[in-house]
Amino acid sequence: MYRTRDGQSPNIEIILLDTAFQQRWGGLIRVEPKYQLANQVVSNKKVYFLFANKVYSDIHFLVFEVDLASGNYTRYVVRNFVPFRASAFEATANGLLIGGYFAGRIPVVIFFDFLTQKSKVLPGLFNESGELLQISTESSGNFNVLINARNVSRQRTLWIKRYTAHGDLLQNEILNPIESSSLLFGRALALNENQQLIAGVYGQRNSDYSRGIFMAHLNEEDASEPIYFPFADLENFFKFMKVKREKRIKERIQRKKIKGKKIRFQYRFLVHEFVEYDDEYILLGEAFYPRYRSVERSGYTGINQSTMVFDGYQYTHAVIIGFSKEGELIWDNSFEINDVRTFTLEQFVKMDLQEDKIVLLYLFDSKIRSKIIQNNTVLEGKSLSELNRHTYSPEGQKVGKLEYWYNGYFLASGIQNIGRPGIGRQTRQIFFVNKIRFE
Repeated sequence: MYRTRDGQSPNIEIILLDTAFQQRWGGLIRVEPKYQLANQVVSNKKVYFLFANKVYSDIHFLVFEVDLASGNYTRYVVRNFVPFRASAFEATANGLLIGGYFAGRIPVVIFFDFLTQKSKVLPGLFNESGELLQISTESSGNFNVLINARNVSRQRTLWIKRYTAHGDLLQNEILNPIESSSLLFGRALALNENQQLIAGVYGQRNSDYSRGIFMAHLNEEDASEPIYFPFADLENFFKFMKVKREKRIKERIQRKKIKGKKIRFQYRFLVHEFVEYDDEYILLGEAFYPRYRSVERSGYTGINQSTMVFDGYQYTHAVIIGFSKEGELIWDNSFEINDVRTFTLEQFVKMDLQEDKIVLLYLFDSKIRSKIIQNNTVLEGKSLSELNRHTYSPEGQKVGKLEYWYNGYFLASGIQNIGRPGIGRQTRQIFFVNKIRFE
């Protein structure tokens, strides 16, 4: 656990707890006041804290490497050559990867080598607008950078760039979408040193809305043509709806199929996880839509005018899909998401891949929502489990998150306000953490 301390300096207080929440060690890292914490990552039994300079003219980074066994730390100054705001941070056995955007729109990634203590801008990236989707590492030490940008035909698509353990470009491949469509988002899964699977969502040429899922195979020579799976072909995609509405939509789909026509559904959808499970590949994503509200504002003429302002992303449901080793769609299931609205897109639903079942779960309003499935079958419908009573107060507002931990255990943690708010009444904030496992 860590937190930045109040004051002029962004010092970090770190505490290491074991799986029984017993403290192993704790300490404080002192950081110069000109820096601010930008990101952190855990890798190879070490945690890395990335700091950026508050002054934009100083573009170098500061990194602290903390050994989780001893608590000892090492300080690195990562020299930079391109001014950019860091948004991605990964660590390998050989170095650090820091990614972000130059001028707010051009992807850039630098590699800092532990051995030489030198950094370099990764070759093969863009000189034009794009989106940095993923930096993924392999057991061999090699790593991949996944970027979304437009091709020569002005279609949005994915570039997969593979690098050696020391940041030399090995492979640079592009996925070719079908005409009048675009590949909007994706995740890469390394099968071995020479093969990868890319899965994501596709849509119309100039739209941010997804029409379905795609999958493509990448080997050391080239990339295959993507295979497309429209949302309408998924058996349980619409299960989050009320029964009557789901029935009407499925009847529409069936009528179109009888006439030899296709029905197209459009959703805002992000793929969060793409993993190997037994003899299958599992994809997990979430659907959402942006909300807006009307705000009255007084103009120069004194006349009130109504303006629409962004009011967060409303989540609707999570979708989990099982693919065969050959890339065929075997099964799908879904999990309704209630009440979750956020101003930043992040993953809420997590999955516990057990031997004979999969548990889908998320944390909201002090309760764990869960659903247990086995392929297309629902073994246990949506249920609610309250967190530990010692950390729950109906009078206190609680903001928390659910994270993966180890061996099927999860961490539910966050901040809670204790006490009744109001004039003359005192409140205080506490940090809570719960250890959770579904059996």
